[in-house]
Amino acid sequence: MSFSTSNSTSTTIASLSSSPGLLPTPSFNHLINVKLNRDNYLLWKAQFMPYLRSQQLLGYVDGTIVCPSKTITEATSTGAAQVPNPAYQTWFQQDQLVLSALLSLLSEEVLTHVLFLSTSFEVWSTLEHMFSSRSRARIMQIRLQLSTLQKKDLSVTDYFHRVKNLADTLSAIGQPLQEEEIISYMLAGLGSDYDPLVTSVTTRTDTISLNDVYAHLMSYELRMEHHNTSFQIPVTGSAANVATRNNNRGGSGSRSRGRGRGRSTPNRGVFSSRGISNFPRSNTRPVCQICGKIGHDALRCYQRFDHSYQPEDTHLAALATTPSYPIDPNWYTDTGATDHITSDLDRLTTRERYTGFDQVQVASGSGLSITHVGHYKIHTPTQSLLLKNVLCVPHITKNLLSVHKFAKDNNVFFEFHPDYFLVKDQASKKSLLHGRCEGGLYPITPAHIAQLKTALISEKPSQDQWHRRLGHPSHSVVQTVLHSHKLPFSVDKTVHVCDACQQAKSHQLPYSTSTHMSSSPLELVFSDVWGPASHSVGGYKYYVSFIDDFSKFTWLYLLNSKSDVERVFFQFQNHVERLLEKKIQCMQTDWGGEYQKLHKFFKNLGIEHRISCPYTHQ
Repeated sequence: MSFSTSNSTSTTIASLSSSPGLLPTPSFNHLINVKLNRDNYLLWKAQFMPYLRSQQLLGYVDGTIVCPSKTITEATSTGAAQVPNPAYQTWFQQDQLVLSALLSLLSEEVLTHVLFLSTSFEVWSTLEHMFSSRSRARIMQIRLQLSTLQKKDLSVTDYFHRVKNLADTLSAIGQPLQEEEIISYMLAGLGSDYDPLVTSVTTRTDTISLNDVYAHLMSYELRMEHHNTSFQIPVTGSAANVATRNNNRGGSGSRSRGRGRGRSTPNRGVFSSRGISNFPRSNTRPVCQICGKIGHDALRCYQRFDHSYQPEDTHLAALATTPSYPIDPNWYTDTGATDHITSDLDRLTTRERYTGFDQVQVASGSGLSITHVGHYKIHTPTQSLLLKNVLCVPHITKNLLSVHKFAKDNNVFFEFHPDYFLVKDQASKKSLLHGRCEGGLYPITPAHIAQLKTALISEKPSQDQWHRRLGHPSHSVVQTVLHSHKLPFSVDKTVHVCDACQQAKSHQLPYSTSTHMSSSPLELVFSDVWGPASHSVGGYKYYVSFIDDFSKFTWLYLLNSKSDVERVFFQFQNHVERLLEKKIQCMQTDWGGEYQKLHKFFKNLGIEHRISCPYTHQ
């Protein structure tokens, strides 16, 4: 039995059981128009399983209807003999019909894995093993995707389906999640715009179902779009700091020009989507100048009074308020782009403001606004190649060169090789440009453009220049290096003084002479801790010194540890104040940890605590 792998073919399984001796044919035809690929196993299985159950064919694929023996023993006039088993013939025909239908519902990429299997049970088991693996790594990967999934610019419908698909995948591999867990993952990925809704859901005392949460999200999204539509800020002249986006998702009144591979992947790459409508666009959504998020403006931003707030994506926030100036000067050849695209308006030789409603559609489905249209020339040694009608899109990060448009406008063709590419003239087959493959891309870099002949003039460096190149050695060392290696240099009899050498080899300036003089004992006392000693005497590894500035008399106290300084100071204070009948007026220390504990005590007694500069006790 032949089968087709075309995407547009629908397989009718109802007609497979109409042979004599098999199960009766149902009175209706059930169409299954989804082919199994690497991404839609759950959707495919959801359509295929109910029909197998209704036609009593599930036993053939899950192995419950066991294959009978090929022969049976039958008594004859001459004795027992092995004859074909009619039950086996019936089972084999039915199983092959199911197998044929099963294979016809597989895409080519999946069909290659089960092409040489002979029964429907073997095919079904292989598919189950491929797509319902119970590996711990896959379970952890899916849970990680759920925990890191963010809504961002996705619609509520797309965001809900992404979360639901991940949860359904966990259920298919035997690790189902509770509805509360799915709801918590979904609420965690919402932005700050949905904080009121998240608060209302999390503070409910009764349970809420997943479908109810989805309904609330849809209603909240429509409500926000209604408010944003009714509050419009005109964008004119220098006040063009509110970015808009076209949310048109297609229809009979729009056409898309862009890049993609095949009809089944329309959102892959960059598109220029041009909607045609006689009505004004009422779904313009502003971009906040504070947090850079879409859906509200600065007047309604929660963060406008928080001066310490930093936006999550500073790049996107900057794009909402300032023009983009990319530093990448390369033009990246793109076989899927319908137009040349750049964000650098200054590189366009001729340009004019774009007044249409077209937008550049990117892989995420969002549209980027076009501000200008202009031309650009790539100069080669033989001729100039023109880039016509280049679209200026401020929010694009790379300069894209449409291969089709470039080849058509300049009558050239491209040759892409694994390591390089060529641009040749169609008539003469002469190579005009040559570039290398970099990171899987084929960029036209500034080095490839205008490779004209130039004349270079060299000049002998002076000895002073060699002195700086060699790291500022002495004059004798420079002379030795130049003569031993025969390096060219120009003779300059002028004496040069190297500022860097003078500054690097200078010594510390002397301190100014102090004019302070203490007039009485204990007016100023210096204190410092020394240690630890390499060898202790009697267990003492430190000592603390107290020096009177007036008499230069010094008191030394041995310490077991630095923490004993506080106790020793009390002893020193009681001793000297009774001895000299005067109070300590000022203490000067280096603000070590042992003196930080005494600072509060000095303050309570009225003792001034001076702090010496680090490493400059002088």
